[in-house]
Amino acid sequence: MPTVQVPVQLTVDDLLAAIKQLSPAELREFAQQFARWQKQNGEQVEAAFIEAAKASLPDADERRLKRLIAKSERGTLTEKEMDQYRILAERAEQIDLKRVEALAELARRRGKPARIVMREIGSTGGGNGA
Repeated sequence: MPTVQVPVQLTVDDLLAAIKQLSPAELREFAQQFARWQKQNGEQVEAAFIEAAKASLPDADERRLKRLIAKSERGTLTEKEMDQYRILAERAEQIDLKRVEALAELARRRGKPARIVMREIGSTGGGNGA
């Protein structure tokens, strides 16, 4: 394999110039390795979206939030409980937002409706109760 001079800061033009120096056999090898890298990277990105789409509050926080919601509906929250309620509800909303964004991106990437993607990844679609 020939040696290619590479500047410290690479631009797309620099990369293309280096690739153009490859022989046909080296270019095929580069293309194959690049395709494998793209596939692997895409799978890692999809896995991260799936994890985010299935995220929820930890079980203990979920139970606490549900108890606080019930107390709030009865009008019996203490000031300390109200602070806990706000914190947990905000956390649940943040998780739900990230979950919906990840699900939307998965649906876009797969070209399928979100409900089908939810079924495919085994997501219940349930929120965090807030």
